Amino acid sequence: MAQVEELLRAEAPHVLAALVHHRGDFDTCEDAVQEALLAAALQWPVEGVPASPVAG
Repeated sequence: MAQVEELLRAEAPHVLAALVHHRGDFDTCEDAVQEALLAAALQWPVEGVPASPVAG
């Protein structure tokens, strides 16, 4: 679980920046990133981290 948390903490700012760059609405992008982080935090410990979790 600690590895998942570290990965999510490290990548969340990059994902948010990319979304804001492309969409421009910070609040909506922040909400989307939070929802994705929650989904990953719940699924990855059970199902395993994807082979390339940072790949986009």
